Amino acid sequence: MYQKNQVYTIVNALQIKRYIQMHLERNKSDKKDAKRICEYGIDRQPAASQMPDQAYFECRMINQAIGDLTKSITKLSNQLHALKRSGVQEESVLKSYQSLMKKMKQEQAKLTEKLEEKLKSWQPELLIQVQSVKGIGKRAAAELIIYTQSFKDMESYHQLISYCGLSPVECSSGSSVRARTRICKQGGKQVRHILYMCALNAKSTNRACRELFDRLVAAGKNKKSAVIAVCNKLLKQVYGCVKNGTLYQDDYVKKIA
Repeated sequence: MYQKNQVYTIVNALQIKRYIQMHLERNKSDKKDAKRICEYGIDRQPAASQMPDQAYFECRMINQAIGDLTKSITKLSNQLHALKRSGVQEESVLKSYQSLMKKMKQEQAKLTEKLEEKLKSWQPELLIQVQSVKGIGKRAAAELIIYTQSFKDMESYHQLISYCGLSPVECSSGSSVRARTRICKQGGKQVRHILYMCALNAKSTNRACRELFDRLVAAGKNKKSAVIAVCNKLLKQVYGCVKNGTLYQDDYVKKIA
């Protein structure tokens, strides 16, 4: 158990995975993985880092609980819909599910309010900067701040996009292998889902995102790919606000043109 402020070495799990894959091992075992991790540390010399604040762990725990409750509420909602459409309705079952959903929504609201208080105490300025981006709501702002540990060690928006699993991956070789370019998805599933929902809103409310979406669709891109591009655009805007310590300006591009 790490103590507060204890210095320890952070090694990115994805970087280790790629490092191990580079050696093209046929077999996988704990012994081989330990050996490659040791080699990775010797070869790359990852920098030491500070243990995150206690507030970070508290916010992460609350955020995870909110995510679990959201999944449970969605599951119950789908079950209720299926029961109502089945033609056989048992009132006792319906009332039980409805009671559970009501209780979980109440607990979700309490935790959401508690998380907002914690974030305002831990990262008040950062929270305002992230929420200033049009299309980024309270839920998305909390998820981004917690997932990135308040954007720690993010030196460019490229790193932020990659960390969220939204960077494109190409798979080609010669003239015969031409796989479809997709996003890597090697990041937080929950943050990608929330960003996707934000992008659906931002393509209408955020001027830069709307122009990007319309331009890509007009060029022949399918709408889902265009929405993913809007996700990346939102992350660029969020990173710009955080990096410069300013609020989002919708007409910023026009001013520097």
